[in-house]
Amino acid sequence: MSTLGQFLELSLPAPDLAASLDFWQRLGLAEVRVNDIRPAGYAAVTDGQVVIGLYATGLDEPALTFVKPDLARHARALVDAGTELEFLKAGDDQFNEAGLRTPDGHLVLLLEAPTFSVTDDDPPAPVIGRCPGLALATGSVAETRSFFESAGFLGVEDEDDDAVLVTAEGISLMLRSAAGHRGVELHFEPAGPWREQLEARGIATRPHAGTRLVTSPEGLRLLLK
Repeated sequence: MSTLGQFLELSLPAPDLAASLDFWQRLGLAEVRVNDIRPAGYAAVTDGQVVIGLYATGLDEPALTFVKPDLARHARALVDAGTELEFLKAGDDQFNEAGLRTPDGHLVLLLEAPTFSVTDDDPPAPVIGRCPGLALATGSVAETRSFFESAGFLGVEDEDDDAVLVTAEGISLMLRSAAGHRGVELHFEPAGPWREQLEARGIATRPHAGTRLVTSPEGLRLLLK
């Protein structure tokens, strides 16, 4: 397992939680049952492969979120090894969590325990299909690759010279060089008359580099191809 822990979710700030839930459910994603670890204002949806956590409060930017048991001890070990933490919340009377950043500033969250309950039920594929993995647009593929590989991810060269796939248990992350837009994107593989179905549900798409682009209420880019 990666030293970051088990991948849990892509966490997104969602100030209008009701609007965010409505959007993702119109795409066909299923809501999952969340635990009482988080206060009110947290929800999660899934396509059956990737979970997206929606935070009405307490989160200001997208984050890759992992679960790492015994987090307080692990955080101390990270600091002792030279890792600079963005923050650390640890104590007997609170839910332990820590934050750190990739070399070009992407937020990574580590949690003591999962924030939702995983079931064995496989939800039907959404209208937009399933997401085979996440894409991270970065200013330095080499440095970001080194960050994840030092955490135990396996790096694999892609056919695209400006891209590298890094994988760990529960997550496939495509690192792409990007001078302009940076951040996390989700790539979906829809099938059938998906454009007509999205239009009928009030979801607009637009062309983007040979794909169709949808932007979520939280500002996340979804590429459909």
